[in-house]
Amino acid sequence: MTTETEIKTAVETQGLIDASERIMRELIATPKFKEAIIALLNSIDPPAARRLVRTLFWHDPGLLMSIMGSLPAMVNVASEALAEVANQMNSLPPLLLRDFLNRVFAGIDGAAAGEAVGGLVGTVLSLELSEKESGLAQSLSGLGSGFSRAYAEAAGSLALTGRLEAWVAGIAEKAADPGSSTYAFVQAAGKAIKDNPAFVENVLKPLLGPALKAPAAKKAPARKAAARKPAEPGRGEEG
Repeated sequence: MTTETEIKTAVETQGLIDASERIMRELIATPKFKEAIIALLNSIDPPAARRLVRTLFWHDPGLLMSIMGSLPAMVNVASEALAEVANQMNSLPPLLLRDFLNRVFAGIDGAAAGEAVGGLVGTVLSLELSEKESGLAQSLSGLGSGFSRAYAEAAGSLALTGRLEAWVAGIAEKAADPGSSTYAFVQAAGKAIKDNPAFVENVLKPLLGPALKAPAAKKAPARKAAARKPAEPGRGEEG
């Protein structure tokens, strides 16, 4: 069994996650440890997370700043872990994977996730990012570039194309249903665009113009053009 001294030594000599992996490998073999982990996971109470954040924000600013400073490392750890989860899930049988994901997504609070993402996006949009030379603008640009490249490599262009086609077809079907949220969004977006002609002129036209432009007529091959050329005067067919 791993002792407290061994755990401390592992953390000091290895990275935190690397040490945790080594220790976890030994602890998983202990039945009582697994029972404790299951009991702990079953006692998770998501609504209390808001109270925890408020406590950190207003009761110990120093600890909060330390945690915020560690956010990039924590996000990177979560990203690495999720990337490996995705790799491992790809090896599961499709039926088992579908059932597993159904249970996962059925238990996720969509309203809380939407509020979190919307709040973060709203925060970013409220900042002054028009200065391309600002550090934040450059950081976001680098983040987006790396994300796009790795996403395309992991998703695969052919599989991604098929999923996008199905998604676009589904969106089109929902947009035709007056009772759907997609219909309401499309109508609201249409009204906003109609009320802002500058957006159409300066954004939509440059974006969609090349794609909607009719392809140029193909020139006829020289041989066919010569065959259709009328005979010159005085050069009738020889009898």
